[in-house]
Amino acid sequence: MKRGMVVLFVCMIALTSFFSAGADTIGSLVCIGMTEDDVKQWTSDIASYEGKDTPYVNPHRIVFFDDLNSMVLALKSGKIDRLSVGMMVAQYIAARNEDLSFANRQHQAVLGYSIAMLDTDSDMINAMNEQIRAMKEDGIIDALKTKYIEELGTSDPEPVAMPKTGGRTIRIAVTGDLPPLDLILPDGTPAGFNTAFLAELSKRMDVTFELVNISSNARALALSSGEVDALFWTRSTYDADGNELPFPLDRIDNISITIPYLLDNRDAVWRNE
Repeated sequence: MKRGMVVLFVCMIALTSFFSAGADTIGSLVCIGMTEDDVKQWTSDIASYEGKDTPYVNPHRIVFFDDLNSMVLALKSGKIDRLSVGMMVAQYIAARNEDLSFANRQHQAVLGYSIAMLDTDSDMINAMNEQIRAMKEDGIIDALKTKYIEELGTSDPEPVAMPKTGGRTIRIAVTGDLPPLDLILPDGTPAGFNTAFLAELSKRMDVTFELVNISSNARALALSSGEVDALFWTRSTYDADGNELPFPLDRIDNISITIPYLLDNRDAVWRNE
């Protein structure tokens, strides 16, 4: 399935129930091809879909960050009032920072995480889709989610070695800015759900995934220039049943993407008062 959009990870703005009255400064990881007004329009579209009032988005200021660590530090130092992330990332952050909190507001629309490649690799994307469906049906993805996300607690996940196969090598970008899915351990080793997912996908497809550390704000360029062959990214917005909603998050052409291998709710993190 092809879409003319890609994202540098989580690019979303939490809806009305996340924010108090008045203007807040909201932190978000940088989005490709989208301005602050574009992201506000995306938020307004989602609010309308969920039956919420939309004018609230106008007073708030959105500040884009190139990486998760600098965004969390900005929140802790009071430079921003909230930060917007997926619920799994929000839980990871709150569990490791006693001065931060989050709340699950059970929004109807959810986010889907997918793999992106150039259109020239659409056949590989189709092959990945087949295996992603199989991994969902046989329970592997649920088992990996339990081990690497739900039962992680405050511990760091054990790194997973990428299998070496006789097939094609696919260089895939990792940034560490989407824990516990995509994270980098203190020693520089990529870890988390995504690596475990890739290891299983590698064995099923007879391909070797080479993990390449890339800055979040350089991911799109890395793909278009051929530095990497694939990205992990947030694909789009879905309803509670997993049906895609017509609200694209980012704007870049000539990209093919997989079906989402994991769905996540939207959430916000803020300082404890």
